[in-house]
Amino acid sequence: MKRVIVLLTMLLVGAGLFAQDAKTGKDTTGVMLKYRRSSLYSVIIEHPTFPYAASIDSAFFAMPIPDKFNDHNIQPRVIISNAAKMKKGGKNKEAGNMADIDEFIATNKIPRDMIAKWFDRNPETGAFDMNLVQDRGFYDASAADISAAEASTRNFAILGDAGEELIGKTFMIVNDITFVDKGEQSAKAAGAFHALGSIFGSDALKDVGTLVNEIDGFTVNITTYLYRLVWNDEVMGTFYKMYWISDGYLDDAKKAAFENSDVFSLDYIGATTTSGSITTSKSFSKLTKDQQMLKAVTRAVDKAIVELQRAYDEFKVNVPIGAISADGKTVEVPIGLKEGVNEKSRYDVLMPSKDPDTGKVKYKKVAELKPVKGKIWDNRFGALEEAEMRAAAKAAGQEIKAEEGEDGEGNVFLTSTTFDIVIGANAIVPGCVVKESTIKTQKKK
Repeated sequence: MKRVIVLLTMLLVGAGLFAQDAKTGKDTTGVMLKYRRSSLYSVIIEHPTFPYAASIDSAFFAMPIPDKFNDHNIQPRVIISNAAKMKKGGKNKEAGNMADIDEFIATNKIPRDMIAKWFDRNPETGAFDMNLVQDRGFYDASAADISAAEASTRNFAILGDAGEELIGKTFMIVNDITFVDKGEQSAKAAGAFHALGSIFGSDALKDVGTLVNEIDGFTVNITTYLYRLVWNDEVMGTFYKMYWISDGYLDDAKKAAFENSDVFSLDYIGATTTSGSITTSKSFSKLTKDQQMLKAVTRAVDKAIVELQRAYDEFKVNVPIGAISADGKTVEVPIGLKEGVNEKSRYDVLMPSKDPDTGKVKYKKVAELKPVKGKIWDNRFGALEEAEMRAAAKAAGQEIKAEEGEDGEGNVFLTSTTFDIVIGANAIVPGCVVKESTIKTQKKK
């Protein structure tokens, strides 16, 4: 009976995607949101023999890149698991995944190609440019003009700054996603209750079976492995001196040297395991099976990113404060349930400043925040559709509750989360950024 109750009460509240104008750096409410994001390359481990493998893959490639990251996807993005008969869990699977990932990185020279994307390398000539660094770092065109013929202190200063704030915050995540079908489970449970009702003559059992059969949806379990691109002064110096080519100064020897280079690498940071699921009402949901799978996979990856950020501080993102209240007691920040915000969350406010000697950006903690109850934004994928489904169910005399295990309740009609300023109200000014301060004990595998 407990299992039935769980099935009857399952529901997830989805996330609306955060919209930003690429030219102005403003969201749809007009809040300035230009800031240096970390960059993300996302890969999937395929298990061709596992149930619904093709559906998971299709959903993975349809899902949007998380909006707090720059899209740094390159090809390929698929690792075919060599463990076709391996069990879905356990140490053997983890060891097999790690071996597959290592082979994938080495065979495809992934770190080299991640660098090539940063500098918009022309594969035919081998020439690089600084356009992407300029765009993501908000440098003006003249400051970002790098040429092999004019190696200057400013050239290296720009690359040094970009290295710390941009290139050195480039990550690869590898997602191993497996599937559980709630719809099939609920159908089996419904059949069982209908059968019991027929045997024992109980209309109540038949009614329970009807309600159970109303439940539909998906759960996907996900283990996500996190890697960071290595970019330091030594790597930067080698890249600039040994491989850099600009359009006006082509060099076949340097072109070949970069293509055969092995100086670039990825550091393994750690892994987390979590799940993402959606539950729908067959009467009130408008989602197709493909749309349900997309929602489940998107939420699973979003939750995995939250778990990785809580476990590994270097993966956390800084998000700019959107607005400060007139009385100076609260602030608005464009994050919500998708980023793991809940009533217990605590965030540090950081003041960015440039080091006059190095020109690099440094951050100093100036305040602390906590979310205001009832003012947490529900920005998870599909939030609006599920809010509409709940409203329709309520109007029909049914109540569909939130799924167990979610971070908390939020409001899909907000555009940001409101935070109380716990410490340092007078120190917060436009340009400050926030970063989650509550982290779990780091466990590296």
